[in-house]
Amino acid sequence: MQTITLPSKCDRAAASALVPEMCDALGDHPVAVDAAKVERIGQAMLQLLVSAARTEGGIALTNPSEPFAAAVRLAGLEPVLIEEAAQ
Repeated sequence: MQTITLPSKCDRAAASALVPEMCDALGDHPVAVDAAKVERIGQAMLQLLVSAARTEGGIALTNPSEPFAAAVRLAGLEPVLIEEAAQ
């Protein structure tokens, strides 16, 4: 399984820079997304992750930092990003 590591600052620029790597990695199998270093995450990165989670293979989140988990909860995206990734 390929792993993509999210940066500490997941803003629009980080999301834009990650799009090509994410597109290349997505396929039939889940892509591991390591969120351990995330200190701040914005809407653009959350949208990218939701989009990736809804692809055929989806994503498997690993090591979500507390700021990452808090942002996901605040945005109401746990069913998509946390619960679907755990299945």
